[in-house]
This record gives sequence, structure tokens and C-alpha cells, in this order.
Amino acid sequence: MSKGYLIGGFKAIGKTTLARKYENVIDLESSDYQYLLDDNLKEFSKEERKGRKDRVKNSEYPMNYINEMISLKNQGKIVLFACKKEIILKLDEKKEKYYIIYPKKEMLDEIVERCKNRGNNDDFINNINNAYERDYPQKSENTIWIENNQYLEEVLIKRGILK
Repeated sequence: MSKGYLIGGFKAIGKTTLARKYENVIDLESSDYQYLLDDNLKEFSKEERKGRKDRVKNSEYPMNYINEMISLKNQGKIVLFACKKEIILKLDEKKEKYYIIYPKKEMLDEIVERCKNRGNNDDFINNINNAYERDYPQKSENTIWIENNQYLEEVLIKRGILK
């Protein structure tokens, strides 16, 4: 069985696109684990649901998300996850190896445009700068920085994670 990876990525760096392109790549959407999917939200796409204030929290989060990430990694999958601080702390506690792919600060305007183009709502978009600061990587040894016009696929190919 091939080696699995846990790869945390910031918003709009190409996680979903990458997962659609490669069979062994899973974009594990955190909101599917963090929030319950009520009937009133089913009419909205995944991108439209992000940032909505009327979502109901799932009491099993974040461990339900982390356990699924690790299970998929152990099956040899490349698991792309939201690099939220609470997820990183739990992975560190479990001594799991992971990479963080994070945009350089000067790329944030491009990230905002990508989010607008994919249909994220204003609340989600207005929170990008706060999320950037809140979840800023604390460990440089496993952080890979991306720059303007760069996407996750290019970075993972250069690192030999994707072939």
C-alpha cells in the first residue's frame, strides 16, 4: 500500500480541484464534520454554506474529523484538510505527521478573488484575514509557503507527494 499524507491547506489554494483530479486524493471538508446538515441548508451548495451563521455545531467535532483524516491516511490516501488551529493542536497531541500549505500574506487579495469566484458568501470572504492570522502556522519545519498564482497541485508535485 502506498504511503498516505495529511496535508492542511488554507482556503482557496486548490484542495477541491486537486481531489477531483486525483483518485488517491481526498478533500476532507471540515464543515461536513463541524456542523450538522439541517434541512434548511440542504438547498445550498457546500461553498454557499461556508460562513453561514445559522449552522448547528456538531458536538463530536473536532475528533470526528481527525479520526476520519487518520483513517484515510492509513489507507494510503493523500488527505487534504482545513488547517485550523484546533485541528493542528490535536494532530500534534497524537504525534501525527502533516504538512501545512499556506499562502504568503501578499497572496490574500488573490485568495479573496478565488473565494468570490467559487461562490463563497460575504461573511466567509470577510473573515479571510482573521482566519489567516488565527490559523497562521506555528511550525516552520512542516510549512510550505505558496505565492501568487500558485496552487496546491504544483507544490505537491515539486515535493514528490503527487506524481
